[in-house]
Parts: sequence; structure tokens; C-alpha cells
Amino acid sequence: MSDNLPPPLEYQVYDPDRNEIRVETIQPSRRPYWLHALLFVLTILSTLCIGAYLQRNFDQHVTMMSMGRGFFEPWTWALADWRRLALGIPFSLSLLGILTAHELGHYILCVRRGVYASWPYFIPAPTLIGTFGAFIRIKSPIRSRDDLFDIGIAGPIAGFVVAVPVLLLGLWASRPMIGLLDKDTIFLGWPPAFHVGQWILSALGSHSSGASYDLSALSLHPVAIAAWVGMFATSLNLLPGGQLDGGHIVFALNPRAHSAVSRLAIVALIPLAWFGWAGWIIWAIVIRLTGHHPDVPESPRLGGRRRLVAVLGLLIFALTFTWNPIQGSLGDVVNEAIDYFLKK
Repeated sequence: MSDNLPPPLEYQVYDPDRNEIRVETIQPSRRPYWLHALLFVLTILSTLCIGAYLQRNFDQHVTMMSMGRGFFEPWTWALADWRRLALGIPFSLSLLGILTAHELGHYILCVRRGVYASWPYFIPAPTLIGTFGAFIRIKSPIRSRDDLFDIGIAGPIAGFVVAVPVLLLGLWASRPMIGLLDKDTIFLGWPPAFHVGQWILSALGSHSSGASYDLSALSLHPVAIAAWVGMFATSLNLLPGGQLDGGHIVFALNPRAHSAVSRLAIVALIPLAWFGWAGWIIWAIVIRLTGHHPDVPESPRLGGRRRLVAVLGLLIFALTFTWNPIQGSLGDVVNEAIDYFLKK
């Protein structure tokens, strides 16, 4: 059976303690194709259930996102009649399109740069969006700062490129909110990209509600909600610390500044968690736990062209970031849970 394995891969790895280059051999393992496929199918099913429920709410002019009917209501309602799943196709296709583009951006660059990485793992979950996202695992050293930078930034750029037309389509299909909101309604914070999207629609001559109404007065189409989720996921990945995409970019730009920037990111997230969305404390912990970045040779340095691309990454982060993304009942639940554990 071992004859069926790919040949070993050799990498030159920089050892900062000895200040020398050593050769490291990686034996690629068999890819668990069945697991990747199973997780992807389950994520499709989960997002179809959420999307069908959101579409039903949108069609019936009821509150789009609410905890009032029970956390598992979308799944029990959608699976009670499998034909209802067809309603969830726009949301599922839009969200998974953004997430897949993001992960393929990383994976394709890994393949092009000779870095051994897993296929994307999608994570189905009983959440209000049907998933915890997706990720790939890098299983070999990265040869240079150029490779690290390109792999790190390719995902956010690819995901954002797909998210922009999804956002415009979703806003165009949205309509004015009708009726009163209940006490369990979940409110979303708006990243600047949504305001830019409205401006683009207006500049293109659109007279749709999504181009002219205030965002808080809109009933968002499920496709627009998928765009919001994609934008939010992009901003989380671009947080400048640890081994998030933003942390990889910072390390590629300046390896010696990575630890300090990670600490600054943690310090910045703490007041955001206190005054806004308490979930930021979780991401502060993630950055802390992944704070040590694998060594990459310091030479050669990044060229000017890649530094310009880094500015593009910063612009994408600014367009997709919102300091208080989730408000209302779900935000209150998260805040109360975190306060409880901090007081224990």
C-alpha cells in the first residue's frame, strides 16, 4: 500500500537558532477524500436549511433573523418537507461560493508554490448561518516570505472578489421592511462595503430599494445575508495576528514585528468586546493561542509590488470590518455567556 503514496517532498528550512538552512523531508499522506466530500455535502444541506428558512421569512415579510421560534426551527421546518430545501439554493450557493473561493485561493497558491496542503475542510454546524466556515491545513514548510505572503492574501482577495457581486445582487433583490420587529430580532452591523454597494447600485441607475433605502430599513434578501457573512468571515481572517491570514501577511511583511502586532491586536479586541460584540474576546484568545508563527527565511524581503498588494489587503479589511457585527438577542446571549464564564 505504501507504493501508492506520493513521493517524499524535500524542503529547505531556515533554522533561526543555528542561522542555517537545513533540509526537511515531508511524506505526503493519503488524502481523506471521503471526509472532504462528506463535510461538504453536510454543509450544503445545513446551509440549504438555513437558506430555505430565510427565504420563507423574506417571502412572508416576517423578521428575517430571530431566535423567537427556537434555535433548531430552521432545520425542523426545512426537513419536514424536502421540497422546501430548493428555497435555500440562492443563500447556500452564494455563501458556499464565497467560502470556496477563499479556500481555493489559498490551496491553488499552495500548489503553485510547492507547499503541501490539505483540501478544504468545510464545517457544517447548527448555527444561524449553517456553518462554521472552512479551512485548509498546510502540512509542509513555506520556502520564502514571498510564498507566505501570496498564500496568505490569496484567500481574502478571492473571497472578496466573489462576495462583491453577491452583495450587489443581494441588495438589488432586498426590499423595504414591513411590520414590527419582535424582541428576539437579531440586528446586523453594517461594514462599509454595504454602503459602497448601495452607492454602486445608485451610480448604475438602479431604483431598487436596496440602492435608496437606509440599510436598517431594509428586509435583506438571503443572498445579501450570505454576502454579509462572507464579508464578516473575510474581516475575521484578516485580523493582523497569530496564524490568521492577516497574521501571515504581517509576518511576511516584517517577521520581527509579528509578535508585537499580534499583542496590539489582542489589546484592541478587548475594548471592542467590552463595548460592542463580546465575541471579539474569542478571537483575541485565538490570536493568543496561535501567536507563534512558524519560521520562514527572512531573505529575500518582499518587493514593492507585493507591498502594494498588502495595501489592497488592508483596504479589503477596512471595507469588510464592523466593530459591532451582531446585535440583538444573539449578541445578548453571547455577551451573557462570556460574562458568566469570566466571573467564574
